[in-house]
This record gives sequence, C-alpha cells and structure tokens, in this order.
Amino acid sequence: MTSLRAPFALASLVSPLVLAFSGCHTQTAFSPGRAQSPEACAAEQSELIAFVGRLPARALGADLRADLPLSTLGAAPGAGPVLSVTETSLALDGETLKPDAWAERARALPVTGSLFVAAASDVTIRTLRAAIAPVPAALDLKLLVRTASATTAAPAGSDTPERARDLAAQLLNERDGAAQERLASAAYSEFSNCAALAQATAAVSGKSARERWPGVKNAFATSLPACRCDSIDAPALRAVLSAEQRAGTATLGAVPLSFVRDERCAASMPLRSVKRLLEQIEKFDTDNAGTYADDAVRFEQVVTNDRLREQFCDALPGETFAALGKARSSLYFRVAGSETCQAFRFEPLAPGAPMGTWRRVSKDGLPPLAFHYWQAAEEVGVFGPLDAASPSKPTDERSWACRENYKLVGIDKDSLQLEGGRWFFTEASCHAAAAETATMPGCIGAIASGAAPAAAVPAVTPAPSTP
Repeated sequence: MTSLRAPFALASLVSPLVLAFSGCHTQTAFSPGRAQSPEACAAEQSELIAFVGRLPARALGADLRADLPLSTLGAAPGAGPVLSVTETSLALDGETLKPDAWAERARALPVTGSLFVAAASDVTIRTLRAAIAPVPAALDLKLLVRTASATTAAPAGSDTPERARDLAAQLLNERDGAAQERLASAAYSEFSNCAALAQATAAVSGKSARERWPGVKNAFATSLPACRCDSIDAPALRAVLSAEQRAGTATLGAVPLSFVRDERCAASMPLRSVKRLLEQIEKFDTDNAGTYADDAVRFEQVVTNDRLREQFCDALPGETFAALGKARSSLYFRVAGSETCQAFRFEPLAPGAPMGTWRRVSKDGLPPLAFHYWQAAEEVGVFGPLDAASPSKPTDERSWACRENYKLVGIDKDSLQLEGGRWFFTEASCHAAAAETATMPGCIGAIASGAAPAAAVPAVTPAPSTP
C-alpha cells in the first residue's frame, strides 16, 4: 500500500494548450458576466470584498531564492512567512538579514501558525538548526519542497469562468515574477471595467515580488467598494486574486520540520543535507504507509513530527551531551531553594574534545562560577569550582573542593536524565519541570545555590576514572 503523494491536485489538469501559450497572452476586453438580478450582483461584490479582507498579507511564493529540493512528498503549504536559508545567507519574505537582525525579527514573529522554511538542497541540518534557533517555540515549522506532481489547476467555484480558471492555473505555475505580474494585470483588466480598480492596480506595477502582493490586496480593498457591481466579474477576480497570492506555488509542497529542533537531531545528523534527509523521509513514508491504517493514508498521517523525531533523532544521551559541547551550547538546571534556573555554557578544551569548562552564564546578579567537566560515554565527571587566581585545565592533577560523577540514564526532547536530576536544553523547559526533577544534585548544586562556601564543600563521591 502506498501513501498519497503531493496532494496539490485540487482540480482538473490544466489544458496543455493553455500552458503552451501562457507566455504570449492576449488581453481580452471585459464583457459582463452572467445575467443576474441587482441583488445577486451586489451580493457577489460584497462577497468578493470580504474575500479580499481574508486574504493573507504575504505572498507565499514571493522571492523564493533558495534552490528548493525535489520531493515526492508535500502537502499544500497554506499561508505564512517564508524563511529562505542557504549555507551563507538568511532572508525573511525576500529581505536578506544578518544573523543579529534575524534574531530580532524572529522574536516579533507570530507565536502561532506556520513558518515556511525554504532551504537549499545542500544546507546541512547544523546550518538549518542555527537558522531556526531564534524562532518562537510554538510556531510550527514546515519545509518547502518542489514536488514532482503534474501541473494542476487552481481551485475555483462552480460559477468561475473557464477562462479565469486557466489564467489562475498559469499564475500558480509561473515562477518568474515579471511574468506573474503580466498575467495578473491582464486578467484584472479582462475581468473588470472599473476605473478606480484599474488605477489602483496600475499603481503597484513594477514593484518587487515581496512588495507587489500587499499592494494588490490593498488596491482591491480600497477600490472595490467604489466599483459598480456590474463592472466586475466577481467569481473570476476571486480566482485570479487567490492565484496571485500563491503565484509560483503549484509545485510547492510542505513537509513537517519542527522535529529538527530536538537536540538529539544535532547529535544524530549535523552534517546531513536537507536533500539527503528528504530522501530518507520519502523512504520512511514508503516503508510505513501501510502500517498505520488498513486503508490508504495520506503522507501527513505517517510523516509527523513525532515519528520523524523518533526515526531520525535517535542519538544516545552521551552523544547529545557531546554535540552540545561541540556547539558551545548551554545546559540549564535549578538549585535547591530557588525557582531560578541557572545556565552553564560549554567551553570545550579544544574543538570536539570530551572535556572542558562549564561556565555559569551571568544573570540576575549571580557571581561568576565555573567547573571543569570530562565525559566518558554515558558518564560525566564535574569538578571544581575554578579559582580565577589559579587558572586550571580539566587535565590538571589537583584536589578539588567538589567532584561529582553523573550518569546519563535517559533523554527526551527537553532534557538529559541523570540518576538523581535532569539537565535541560532550554530555560523554559527547566522552569516548566517539577522542582524535584529539575534540581541539580550533589555538591555541584550546593555550590551553585550558594548554600555553602566552595572551600567547605567536600568531595562526596569517588573521582571519575577518566579525569
């Protein structure tokens, strides 16, 4: 049994003859549509005005700069901002951003809905994770792909003229911005004879793909109320407007991407390319499409974030800890008697080394504090604290006020589990956890809490065998 691929077939196939001549469109003069009563005419105009108001403010296909990978998978993308990612650049809705500027813009994104990620085929998961790191956690991530589906027509109502269906389909399939504008402008002239609308749409001519759609939406919103209802073909304009908002997206699909936020993904596939990951997801879909239901299932029922996380983000706790160290990330934990979660940042002794320094991130007036760490597979030795007046390395032989061995016994999307506590990947996850599971055990936690002077805290466990 196979799953249904790229469900973009929303209507009948476009006439090959129409597509063949899409580049040499000849404008047709407006002629009134169906004979109808004044009341029905006014109702259609009112419905069109309401429809314009509901259209998204962004054009989904605008300025897709990345060379998107091809895939046999992909659901209709829907609406939302688009983040374009290459190995060396970032752009939000066509606007190129430096990493600091992107982090600032990301904080202003909606906290609900979808963010579409247009990543080039050769982008690595490491680069992709760095790009999406500033995105609000509640925002659903979807990877845009070019599907291998046949050219399809735009969805339209039963009262939509065939001519409008054909022009809308051409817009959906046209990826060149200038050609999109020519098609849409000719269609608006063909299906209306309203001076106010003509003047408003002409004013947005020549704008960039990113700027054009908001201008078109505003032109219709402001001018339609001034048009006589018999001077517009409302069903036809509705189809063309919807198609321009999604121009160039007929072969776009969206695949779940939120799963790559999991820290285990950073450990299991940091250098895997987006293209290779998609190939593996396609195989996963093919292999499992018949196992989740007796009847045919859509790929979205198989390719979910939870299943992809389980399939591809399967790193062990020790592998994930090592990946966090290489990335110079932070781990968070709570100390006894405090509701605050402290962050300790990795400073490896050398790139890729299993040893280094854990340094407390200065926050809320906490004094500087650091420990050395040394990892041996699923066991981590932590010892210190460090004395600024007597610099040291994790390889030094000396007595430490505190030395703890922590065994990594489990992992989930939020944390590494120890025999007596948890280390969290984010501050939010640490705060959300129960105090008894989030509190750092042993003398390391006691020193971090300030409950005892560092010099007075004894080594309560045997020294790890590796340091």
